[in-house]
Amino acid sequence: MLRVEAPECASHAQPGSFVHLTCDPAIPMRRPLSIMRVDAERDGFEILYKCWGLGCRLWLLAKLGRRSALWEPIGHGFTPHPERPRALLIGGGVGIPPMVFLADRLRARTDAAWQPLVLMGSEIPFPFRTRPSKIFVSVSGRQHCCHAFAG
Repeated sequence: MLRVEAPECASHAQPGSFVHLTCDPAIPMRRPLSIMRVDAERDGFEILYKCWGLGCRLWLLAKLGRRSALWEPIGHGFTPHPERPRALLIGGGVGIPPMVFLADRLRARTDAAWQPLVLMGSEIPFPFRTRPSKIFVSVSGRQHCCHAFAG
């Protein structure tokens, strides 16, 4: 998990938006990363990323407070419909952060009785608390329990 302090970006971020972030001055190509959470004071946001490749590994070695170039926020957010407050949000891998962000944002809204449910899949452990769902999926005759983040 990477925490980025960028007040202007945090204030404009919407579920589904992403940023382009520089990994290191020696690597000119930025990485597109989805925003997972915006903090309550709106001075920053969190990004969930998998440490894959040199660029992302350099974030692990970076000192706290290091500055990086950022293109912020990019993309169009989701358009939830209050007449359908039971949102089923499905994401795997890089699709997890926007679903968590959307579930958090829906829970904070008061225009409907929002009941978001996020189904997530990942090949690595989640760096946050999940709750097993009551949903079972049958694949080739075998049952598998899905993990859910209930909003």
